[in-house]
Amino acid sequence: MFVFFLFFVGRFIVIQWGDFLIDPREGEDLCRMAVLLAMTVDQKMERDLILQLQKRGIKSAATTVAGFGISSQSNIIRNVVNLCLNTNIIERKREHVHPVAHCVLEVTQSTRASDAIGQNFCFKAAVARKGNHFALSFYGNLAMHELSGHKTIGVGFQILGD
Repeated sequence: MFVFFLFFVGRFIVIQWGDFLIDPREGEDLCRMAVLLAMTVDQKMERDLILQLQKRGIKSAATTVAGFGISSQSNIIRNVVNLCLNTNIIERKREHVHPVAHCVLEVTQSTRASDAIGQNFCFKAAVARKGNHFALSFYGNLAMHELSGHKTIGVGFQILGD
């Protein structure tokens, strides 16, 4: 079980892992899970989180995507679709591949990787799926110049067809 300790206004707040992942109104939040998986700092943490999500019936996986500007978008789509196919998160059919491709476009827009010409990026891409709900998150570095880089994050959500 994971426990978060937050320091807030002179005192510690304890947040249980399950409380953080589950929205009391909507249930499990796949977008939040994909964001957390994308933000894992090493492969051990990544594997541990994937196992925790698997216990909840959530399929998940992560990889690294990198490139230069908008010209990399088709490679990113291919990388994410292949990640999903190779880890059995989606099936090799149009009703799954098409929404995943749209999710990639949504995430590249929310990270701003597709907005500016000439931006280098290196992101951890993380996917989470439960039933026909699919979430994708990118977290990492975006820069127009080596000394101008900054962190960015994006998330997308799609419904997969039958």
